[in-house]
Amino acid sequence: MTWDETGLSGLQAQLAHEMLSRVTAFAFGPDVRLARGVMTSPDRPDAGRVVLWDGRRLDSSVAFDVPLTDTQGGNIPAGDIAAALRGVAADWPERETEKAPRDAFGIPVIDASALVHAFVAEPRFKVPDALRAAAAAFSLSPEPENPPELRLRGFLLLDRTRCRLYLDTPESQNAPPFGIDLPLQGVTAVHAALPVLLLGELERMRKDVHDPYCHTVYDLVDWLSDS
Repeated sequence: MTWDETGLSGLQAQLAHEMLSRVTAFAFGPDVRLARGVMTSPDRPDAGRVVLWDGRRLDSSVAFDVPLTDTQGGNIPAGDIAAALRGVAADWPERETEKAPRDAFGIPVIDASALVHAFVAEPRFKVPDALRAAAAAFSLSPEPENPPELRLRGFLLLDRTRCRLYLDTPESQNAPPFGIDLPLQGVTAVHAALPVLLLGELERMRKDVHDPYCHTVYDLVDWLSDS
């Protein structure tokens, strides 16, 4: 099968979307942790139970009960839960894990509700989570019959405070994507950039840089940081 450039751009967009889930590996001490399972907590229908392990030994597993709603009863976005859990897993003392009760599979279970609620009240995104949150606003639509007006073609972490997203539109055909620079602080403000991008108000933000991965770069860092 031979792919034309339009088809290949679609495959590239799918790759970028898939890689977003790979930039936020769970950390537990010095080791990377993988999700072994996600279940409903048996005694708490309002909580999910996420089991993390090292990908090699099942006896390395630790389960964290995380709330699905905030203290006001509103739902907590899954991305925020994952970001909070990443911090909990990285900072949780091993000695506390050893004392934790165990489920029917012998997995230590830690109630992370208070820590997740504290994160929701005052988010403290780590760089990988912030990068994913910034790019997720432009990732593939889950409903192919309603294609997004902007499509994520790629992304690059520029430093610990900024990322560059590579975007195109359905009318781009075979044209290279354009780049937008976004701040990683206050990632929830990224959604405010959508009207600016869609209404064609970018020219005043054009950046005089050469990037071989796109035809033009627009800098929204200062604009979003002030919004």
